[in-house]
Amino acid sequence: MEDINDDDSIFENIEIDLNELNPCGINEELETQNGQELPMSPQSQDKHELARTPFVGMEFQDEDGAFRYYLDYAMSKGFGVRRGHVYRSSCSQLITCRHFVCDKEGAKCMTDKRQTGKTIQRRRDTRTNCHARMVVSRMESGVWTIKTFDDEHNHHLLCTPSKVKKMRSHRHINETCKNLMETLHKSRVGPSQMCRILNETLSNTGCALITRDDCSNHLKGVRNNNIGQACMAIVKFFKEKKLNDDFFFFDMELDELGQTRCVFWADRRSRMTYSEFGDVVVFDTTYQTNRFCFPFDPFVGVNHHRQSILFGCALIADEAQKSFLWVFQTWLKCMLGKHPQTIITDQDLAMGKAIAKVFPNSGHRLCSWHIGRNSMKYLIDLKRKEGFMRDYNNWLHHSESIEAFENRWGELKATYNIDDKHWLSKMFEIRHKWVSLYWKDIFTAGMTSTQRSESINSFFDGFVNAQTPLDEFVMQYDKALCARRIDEENEDFKTLNSMANFHTGHPIERHGGEVYTKAMFSIFQAELRDNDSMLAERIRDGSDHAKYTICNQVVVFSRHCSEDGEPMATCSCKKFEREGVLCCHILKILKKKKRLQRFQKNIFSAVGLWVQDIGQVL
Repeated sequence: MEDINDDDSIFENIEIDLNELNPCGINEELETQNGQELPMSPQSQDKHELARTPFVGMEFQDEDGAFRYYLDYAMSKGFGVRRGHVYRSSCSQLITCRHFVCDKEGAKCMTDKRQTGKTIQRRRDTRTNCHARMVVSRMESGVWTIKTFDDEHNHHLLCTPSKVKKMRSHRHINETCKNLMETLHKSRVGPSQMCRILNETLSNTGCALITRDDCSNHLKGVRNNNIGQACMAIVKFFKEKKLNDDFFFFDMELDELGQTRCVFWADRRSRMTYSEFGDVVVFDTTYQTNRFCFPFDPFVGVNHHRQSILFGCALIADEAQKSFLWVFQTWLKCMLGKHPQTIITDQDLAMGKAIAKVFPNSGHRLCSWHIGRNSMKYLIDLKRKEGFMRDYNNWLHHSESIEAFENRWGELKATYNIDDKHWLSKMFEIRHKWVSLYWKDIFTAGMTSTQRSESINSFFDGFVNAQTPLDEFVMQYDKALCARRIDEENEDFKTLNSMANFHTGHPIERHGGEVYTKAMFSIFQAELRDNDSMLAERIRDGSDHAKYTICNQVVVFSRHCSEDGEPMATCSCKKFEREGVLCCHILKILKKKKRLQRFQKNIFSAVGLWVQDIGQVL
């Protein structure tokens, strides 16, 4: 934010008439004494009321004229008004009757089923069920007349004009003041500074003070109105990109008024990268770094260097199911219909419904970090009970199988009286989306949360900020993407232009050094080192599977055949299936057997160079 050292420099080439800057549009003279505002005298107040008091039978040219009259009367009396019930003709649907009511009419609704059982800090009540009102009806001649007028209030009326002007119905900022706000905003003046400058300018006009919210609300409306211009610049930029890249893809969705709701784009390299590494996709909507507050929604994956990569991104105006449906359908069309194996998101209901419709064959996993954060908030009542956290951790993290997990849930629920409406019961209903036992055989590239997307978000912070215009944001995105790809090329160079350092002379390590990238080989070597400290003992119980006790943990190795008939072996920890790296258990047995059959090279998309087939090594 730029500091404003000389306020007069902001008003260059602007002619200001202080009489026009009255934000309320009121020319009423106020009685003052020593610069202090006083209420009107009883005598002048009575005359003022008699001259302006509405009466039954009073006529107006239109409905707006009647409302303006009642608004002026309310201001002189010291209360606010709003439009109430409306009645329409059953034939023409034209308004035939309108109620204008006191702003304290009605009462706050205190029964909200969404807040049942929660401790709610409610705002102070402003409604008193006041029955003061003015009812006007449209006559056959077209004029409007007062049918009912009730001037009895059940609350005190304000008598100080400066306080009356703070009421919502009496706060009207005129065009001159709005233009001055916009001029200050262009000079990078924030709402807080802006309201101080305006109030200093308006200090001698006797009008109500401009608040920070007044400035923020007006500027927000201006930004929304300017979205169309920014989107036209985006379309022009995308068309220029399309001329240089036939494989560049972009699309936009407009609402019924022609305003932009969603934008999606992906260049050639993003689309090609998805064809190689698109098994797992992270989608996150928590990043907002543009002037219009459009959530920036990147589709993020991981490459063979364990780096975060982009498969395209979208900007959406709201997080409604309709917007998510459009974004997912557009992205799928861009990627030629290839569905990912796994999609990781936060726990958003609208997003989940959209994913179920667009990607019915993809696994939808909820972010483990968000689940953990929510558990800290919703399990407070249960944590107070002795032994709960021990049983909870055993149930969630130490269940040997799905059957054991579901059986323990019944015991946990009964022991701690967890009812069906509790957060934990609702989470159990969608356990297949976040409990690791249900994801053992599903490839996730080692990801369990949206951290990949969040790392991309932090990376973009160096290129954009909250004041970045929408069209400039798209251009800065390209610069950030180029910088990200330079990092990937540097890792490629390091892998191809160097040789791995081996800690053992075992052929397994040498073979891994040949087929893994630099980053993946470091993870592989860590598993290899871990198995040196393990003791393995064969359990012979006559079963068809090979069982070993490794560091007091029973590990089961299963033999089966792949789709093409090749023999395969899997470990019960499923680390290879989830992350693409041989686990320390398999490596221990391979070294124990001192033989290596069918240790072949293969390239898997999503993680890169894997060792896939360990054959009949057990």
